[in-house]
Amino acid sequence: MATIQVHPFTVTNQPNSKPMVNPFHDFNNEWTVGLCDCCNDPGQCCYAYSCWCCFLGSLAGDINESKTSCYCLGNILAVYRMKVRAVLKIRGDSFSDACAVCWCPFCAALQMRNELRNRGLA
Repeated sequence: MATIQVHPFTVTNQPNSKPMVNPFHDFNNEWTVGLCDCCNDPGQCCYAYSCWCCFLGSLAGDINESKTSCYCLGNILAVYRMKVRAVLKIRGDSFSDACAVCWCPFCAALQMRNELRNRGLA
């Protein structure tokens, strides 16, 4: 029968421990486009104004959502805004998203599109 020898060892360096960051508090970015800057891009502004459904379908495609989802759910634009904000780590909350979409859906949708374009994502 074989014997197993155990050799004691000394730990000279402790592993670095990084403090746990709460991911819900790690939203440090701001919108690069203001809510009222919706018509800075006249082409997108005209596109959204002339064919709202087409514009929303295009926006949905940019954020990897079903292009038909905008036809099925009444307040889908708030969900899109929350998704954009979460993915891009933009400060805000669901209440401000709902208010922006409720009071000015046109501006909120164009803000998202312009934000995605500014970051090279659309």
